Amino acid sequence: MEEKRYPELDEEQGIGMCSEPSGSNALDGYANTIETFNGEVVADTWDPGIGPYDMEELKARIDEAETFIEKAEQGDWSDWVTEAQSRANLYNKYPWLK
Repeated sequence: MEEKRYPELDEEQGIGMCSEPSGSNALDGYANTIETFNGEVVADTWDPGIGPYDMEELKARIDEAETFIEKAEQGDWSDWVTEAQSRANLYNKYPWLK
């Protein structure tokens, strides 16, 4: 039986034949898109809803967290939930997590 011989390629000819994807996205080249910090392209109307959106909001969130921490240090744990309570809330909201 005759052995099949494959053509030998110069390195320059083989460049790009087995490379990683270019990272292009379905939204590339379309209007109303933005590039995120990690290079992904998304619609400019996309909002992850997690903020904060500016320094004032960030500072307000920090102040609120510090208030809750100070209250807990004084013995008022009313703003906190246990891990078990948090899991129960998640399982009630998303039953498929069980």
